[in-house]
Amino acid sequence: MDTILIISLMFICLFVVLFLGLPVALGLGGTAALFGYLFAPEVLTAAPSTFFSTPWQHILVTVPLFIFMGNIIRYSGIAQDAYDAAYKLIGHLPGGLAMGTVQVCTIFAAITGVTPPATITMGQIAYPSMMRYNYHRGIAIGSIGAGGALGALIPPSVPFIFYGILANESIGALFLGGIIPGLILSTLYVIYIGIRCKIQPHMGPAIPKDNRYSVREKIGAVAGIWPFLLLIFLVLGVIWLGVATPAEAAAFGAGGALLINVLYRSITWEIVKDSLIFTVKLVGMGFWILIAANFFVNIFSALGGQGIITQAVLAMPGGEWGALLMMMLIIMLLGMIMDDWAIIMMVTPLFVPILNILDISTLWFGVLFIVNIQIAYLTPPFGFVLFWIKSILPKDVTMGDVYRSVLPFIGLQIIALILLILFPELATWLPSTMK
Repeated sequence: MDTILIISLMFICLFVVLFLGLPVALGLGGTAALFGYLFAPEVLTAAPSTFFSTPWQHILVTVPLFIFMGNIIRYSGIAQDAYDAAYKLIGHLPGGLAMGTVQVCTIFAAITGVTPPATITMGQIAYPSMMRYNYHRGIAIGSIGAGGALGALIPPSVPFIFYGILANESIGALFLGGIIPGLILSTLYVIYIGIRCKIQPHMGPAIPKDNRYSVREKIGAVAGIWPFLLLIFLVLGVIWLGVATPAEAAAFGAGGALLINVLYRSITWEIVKDSLIFTVKLVGMGFWILIAANFFVNIFSALGGQGIITQAVLAMPGGEWGALLMMMLIIMLLGMIMDDWAIIMMVTPLFVPILNILDISTLWFGVLFIVNIQIAYLTPPFGFVLFWIKSILPKDVTMGDVYRSVLPFIGLQIIALILLILFPELATWLPSTMK
């Protein structure tokens, strides 16, 4: 049978089983096993090796530590303190509460590594507050969704860890590479909210004058977010200064999160148990996807798929730029129908050989990749942030309301992606300063 036909059938089979609701790991692994058995049975002997070798990479210890850190810090109350500080500082501005939501999500992203904690926490804190002050539903939901999605980009980002392992790129460099793009996105969101609420005051009215605070109260509120700053330093500062590896920084961060909860007297055995269960579930899912994706790529390459993908991408008009835009488009389309971790684990091994042929920096491409994943988080029909938001909003909020709310922010994400493509230094300068 023709190789192109086999590869086409393989992807059609994969997408069908995923649309039917089969877990991603089973869909990837099952499709690979079926096509390996039919067309390359000798490759199936590598399956046990893939199963046992994939999870035993030392850098993967950072994944459960960062997820545990991000989840347990949700219970400390510092997210509420940070939102209160934003409320007191800029609540008097049009759209101030929505802008504050984005800013708190930006900081919260720097201590979580994944998107659910920030999205869920800020949805529970910020949405009722904005509704209380008559904010438009669209600007409220959009700011929470876009801000929450930053957890995948701003370090310590778990997607960066998986990409770095598969691309053989420095995790610390990727972490630093995500800082400036994350701040660019956050700034674009804040500027958009401020301009729109200035032009359309009903979208985000300023809080009443009698609810405003003195300079002393504002300074006190800002001082109350010291735990955020401490955790950010424990994780990013020690990496940037060369004091610790990402794995050691993850341990510092997890220990720091526990200590903050103790100081805030918000720790209980029930919270520790729930955080550990959440961590184990998420890490288990991620590792199974990683194993299945490696197996899928091995079978795919054995069937000749890698050569076909390479030829197709390199044949794009425009040379290096055409190939890069083609890869970005593939990632964006996959993001509409697949889980972000699955996309990273399936696509990265296929694209890295192409990057090496074109002499494109895997560091720069990795940042572009994760920014693109940001778009996937908010893109209908299967943007995962959209479903997390819907799960914690009142029942009168429809999925259509959520979809419409995030559309302007998707446009801003595309603008940021274009800026990073045109100016690679936005992603590569900070990592170049690592000691």
